[in-house]
Amino acid sequence: MMPGKHSIEDRASRLIADCPNVWDLTIPWVQMYWSIDLLKRYRRAGYTYASLTIQDMPATFEGVRRDIGEFRKLCIPHADWLCFAESAGDIDAARREGKLALGINVQDTELVHDDIGRLEILRDLGVRHMLLAYQVRNRAADGCAEPANGGLSLFGRQLVRRMNEAGIIVDGSHVGKRSSLDAIELSQTPVIFSHSGIKSVCDHIRNIDDEQIQACADAGGVIGIVGIGAFLGDPDASAATVFRHLDHVVQRVGPQHAGIGTDFIDDLAPVWKSIEESGGDAWHPHGPQRYEGVAFAPEQLKELVQIMISSGYDDAAIHGILGGNFRRVYDLVHESPTRSSQSAGSYGD
Repeated sequence: MMPGKHSIEDRASRLIADCPNVWDLTIPWVQMYWSIDLLKRYRRAGYTYASLTIQDMPATFEGVRRDIGEFRKLCIPHADWLCFAESAGDIDAARREGKLALGINVQDTELVHDDIGRLEILRDLGVRHMLLAYQVRNRAADGCAEPANGGLSLFGRQLVRRMNEAGIIVDGSHVGKRSSLDAIELSQTPVIFSHSGIKSVCDHIRNIDDEQIQACADAGGVIGIVGIGAFLGDPDASAATVFRHLDHVVQRVGPQHAGIGTDFIDDLAPVWKSIEESGGDAWHPHGPQRYEGVAFAPEQLKELVQIMISSGYDDAAIHGILGGNFRRVYDLVHESPTRSSQSAGSYGD
């Protein structure tokens, strides 16, 4: 006999409340979206950790340093419920105290430029994962919009190794297929896709295919499902559609390799208007990326958990998807960074 609606709702609420790690690995935090009220919504929805994207595009080294400093100041008046997490211990302490813990990600490596030592500075500032490239080609890798689909450059190969050493997670979202597969093969620690959709569910250039999913899982990585309706193939960004993408990963490689990275923006209209006016997507081989519709909101998390329950996911699988899987990678990379003997000056293998 199937459990009733109310019992499923109650179980979903308990699962979220009891889960030690409820993570969203991508929330844009560029200046036009700074909103303490949004972070309050994440806390009310049961999230315990959120990774904020600083200096979305174009990211610069000095800009990231400045914005992280400004963000830390912004948190100070809210220390009773909000904290900046420097370590796994900080994340755990925040949960015990009923606070939302925050980390930082950057969606490009171009800000490293020719000074790879900046990785250690970025790590010390709180950067925990970095996209190798954002849509287009940079010094390290091709982005997902590059028709050539080239792999990692010699510099990109060095960069992956140094990210391993620094304890920064290599992130394949927005990255070209070949570059992402190169990074997974080369990296000594798991590579993640922090916020990606599934290409077989929605054939969008931003999404990843089964070969990337399998390679990521085989190397111990995790795929965070994006929440933007345009990339889900559903302008309403419903929990049911997010589940379709999530379940594809689960059925393909197991629940231990699935997570959540919504890329949530409360109002997508200004994003599209800004891109349209700037012509910033004119290079897109499939035409401009429209951002009509909405994104999967923090308040929809409970509904997503209810769907997982109704679909037969057990508690351990759900807890892993909610954040335990990303936490596993976080602990492996940040708490025990690799120490390679590779010379910092060499671009070779």
